[in-house]
Amino acid sequence: MKRLLIVTLLAMALVSCSAPAAPVSESPQPTVADPTPRPEASATPPRSSVVPEDIIHMHPADVDNSTLPITPVEELHHTGQAQEYDIDTYRLVVDGLVENPLSLSYAEVRGFPKVTETVLLICAGFFWDNAEWTGTPLRLILEEAGLSPDASRVQIVGGDNYRKTLSLEEAMAEGVFLAYEVNGETLPTDHGYPLRLVARHQYGSNWVKWIEHIEVL
Repeated sequence: MKRLLIVTLLAMALVSCSAPAAPVSESPQPTVADPTPRPEASATPPRSSVVPEDIIHMHPADVDNSTLPITPVEELHHTGQAQEYDIDTYRLVVDGLVENPLSLSYAEVRGFPKVTETVLLICAGFFWDNAEWTGTPLRLILEEAGLSPDASRVQIVGGDNYRKTLSLEEAMAEGVFLAYEVNGETLPTDHGYPLRLVARHQYGSNWVKWIEHIEVL
């Protein structure tokens, strides 16, 4: 009797292992992420990711500012003692070794052909700003005044009596202009209104604010 029972159980086991499994209703399979890395939508790195760590110790001419972020107007650094002007009576005086001394109103300065350029300012060892400036090329103002053959330097004087002297070559260079706008806005008082020198590839110490007087030496 025991032998018959054992044989029966073995037969049932063989049938169970060899028979196809009963169909099971399939449940939705979880989505597996594609392990293949995909390129970013844009190959251009964020502008702020390429700022040299030692930028404040570099010369502006050695920095490619085309990849730097634009400094918002409210984040531009402040230097100097802000000056207040009645724009109706303000005059830019150009004299010295010139054939035709000038006394230009703010509107007359703005009437000259203008340039707009993104220029990097570096105050060596302290800070940097990278903004879009608009203004009148200094070269056009000097040409309007008529330079004497003896002219070799240009002194630019601000209303706070800060002044810088540039060589004639520096003053006449491309990228050197009297700015009256920054980032599409009228130049704020704190940043040199009505006129401020912008000098591409020159240190920020040459960027005289609140310009009142240009003397050719």
